[in-house]
Amino acid sequence: MKKLLFGVAAIAVPFMLATSPAMAGCSACAVQTKVPAPEAGKFIYKVTCIDDQSGDEVTSTVTAANDDEAFKLGKEKCVP
Repeated sequence: MKKLLFGVAAIAVPFMLATSPAMAGCSACAVQTKVPAPEAGKFIYKVTCIDDQSGDEVTSTVTAANDDEAFKLGKEKCVP
């Protein structure tokens, strides 16, 4: 029985510790600046996100029509 449990643990633990690329990214972002862009109806945003794996702050400059689009673009730039 102990050998069985040890075998299961030896196989399961590395999978639990490994993080998949799907888990990587940023879940928390905030707008730092928002200024009108030369394009009508768009803004230039400076968006800061926190990398979920490292805790590092990732700052991106994106052009978007609204805050939600800016957050989406900022999160995309956060993925390694």
